[in-house]
Amino acid sequence: MDSSMKATGSDVETARLLAKDLGLELEIVQTTGANRIPFLQTGKADVVISSLSVTPESEKVIDFSVPYAQIQAVIAAPKSVVVKGFADLAGKRVATARGTTNDRLATEGATGAKIVRFDDDATLVTAIASGQVEIFATSSALVKSVVEKAPALGIEIKFVMKSFPLGIGMRKGETKLQAWINDWVAKNNQNGNLAGIYKRFHG
Repeated sequence: MDSSMKATGSDVETARLLAKDLGLELEIVQTTGANRIPFLQTGKADVVISSLSVTPESEKVIDFSVPYAQIQAVIAAPKSVVVKGFADLAGKRVATARGTTNDRLATEGATGAKIVRFDDDATLVTAIASGQVEIFATSSALVKSVVEKAPALGIEIKFVMKSFPLGIGMRKGETKLQAWINDWVAKNNQNGNLAGIYKRFHG
């Protein structure tokens, strides 16, 4: 949300552009990492543009467009905290948003850590800002947002767990929609619209 409580961010602006080019009125449905795919499957959303990484697990249950951006899943913490890899997280608390790719990667990689799960990115950021947690698994884009909002915390990326392509999610079998969106992504990658949106919010 921006200062006027209007939804904003690279995902929102990508969705606005898609809806405009489809000739449809955009209805934004707020989701969490855990309910993005269920919302799609149950018809509560028609497409998902929500930092949805294209993974083999997700491809079993939904279809994706061709990638429209790349995202890094990272471990971040204050500068004073020494973390160079998963081994350094043993015995430490690592926060993340429940049901996300970041959750899965941290759980699989940081086997000796205690994973502290929050319902969504907003509650995760609140916990970081309040000092409830120091180390967290998230996207590089969210780290940038935390640094801008709370520079005094001295948050920095410690290491990249994995890089993923981001795709627009849709229900299985919607081949006409998938073909149209794939063409739309290709055109807007070529004309620089999607790169411009990403750069505006993530640098």
